[in-house]
Amino acid sequence: MSDGFRLPKIRVKVVSDTAAQPVKVSIASMSAVSALSGAGVSLATIHGAPVMPMPQPREFTPPAEFSPTPVSLWERFINLLHDYSLAVFALLFLAIGVAAIEVGGSYWSVRVINAAKPAAAIKAAVPTITGLNLTVPASELQSKLQTITGQPASLTVGSQTVPLGTDTIRGWLQITTSADKSQDYIRLKSGAITASLTQMANQFVKAPVNQITINETGTSQVVAIGQNGTALTDPGGLKTQAQQIAKTVMDGKGMQFTTPLQTVPFQAVTPCDFSKSLDVNVTTKQMYAYEGCNLVNTFAVSAGAPATPTPLGVFHIWEKLTSQTMKGTYPVPYVQPNVPYINYFDHSGDAVHGNYWRPASVFGTTNTSHGCVSLPVSQAEWVFNWAPIGTTVVTHA
Repeated sequence: MSDGFRLPKIRVKVVSDTAAQPVKVSIASMSAVSALSGAGVSLATIHGAPVMPMPQPREFTPPAEFSPTPVSLWERFINLLHDYSLAVFALLFLAIGVAAIEVGGSYWSVRVINAAKPAAAIKAAVPTITGLNLTVPASELQSKLQTITGQPASLTVGSQTVPLGTDTIRGWLQITTSADKSQDYIRLKSGAITASLTQMANQFVKAPVNQITINETGTSQVVAIGQNGTALTDPGGLKTQAQQIAKTVMDGKGMQFTTPLQTVPFQAVTPCDFSKSLDVNVTTKQMYAYEGCNLVNTFAVSAGAPATPTPLGVFHIWEKLTSQTMKGTYPVPYVQPNVPYINYFDHSGDAVHGNYWRPASVFGTTNTSHGCVSLPVSQAEWVFNWAPIGTTVVTHA
């Protein structure tokens, strides 16, 4: 062509000129067809086959609001992670797996190596123990214990001194053996020394016995002799001494504890000082019931026989039973079923109770019991209903 335009190659395949079938045309380039049409080349037919010219595409200009927006590096990074999320997850999983294998392998390697070592090669863990401690080789434990528990030790309470035996001191200690049994740890139990000393000192503490005066026959008489009591002057002093001496117990050089006693004087009282009281005269075989200062009832009783006398002193009713079978072995075995209206006033089995097996003639005349104070059943019922637990019982000759 004169204008120098080069015509692109176009392949056209005509299936049939006569058959009533559509003609299939393969166009290599739609833009080439448009170019031919624009160059003035007639495309009405090619080898007798009609060819329709392609319309010229219009130029499209996007609106301003659809103009591309610049993408930041962070957004590109997020888009990259999103596009390759599966690969990233696989890499993380692989990294965690490698770390787990490394840690697990190290742990089990140490365990296997330690298991293969002889016991002596493994360092025993020393237990954490609070308090004063001493570590000794296992072979020296018994010798050290003998030194600690066999040291001279005593407790002085008031004017009386008692030794502290090996069993007492041994009770202050706790022995713990190391895992490999090569060492022993001797520890002083917290508070053990103070508790032990206080228990021993309290054996010398006595409550005062009040002097009781009663008017039984119009004449006042002392029916219970007063006795002074004792008490620790400084109960906290033993604790202070125990804390100081605890620091040297393991040395085995001896210990000395002291605590003073003070006198607690008795008081002179009468039935007026009790809400309710029972006065038992084992000599006259009479019992008197008082409400405060007032005498409200009198009973003839049978107290303990000469071989099994009623204990004398000041007591309190601590247990009440409507009926019980009583048994004993002294002076001969006996069983007394269904004893009624029992008021125990000491912890040796002595009580005020009803008696149905003795004739009425013994009450007020003969002491026949094994230490109890018995009276007719009907009168015992009155006492049972009248005297609550805690009622004072005074027995005297």
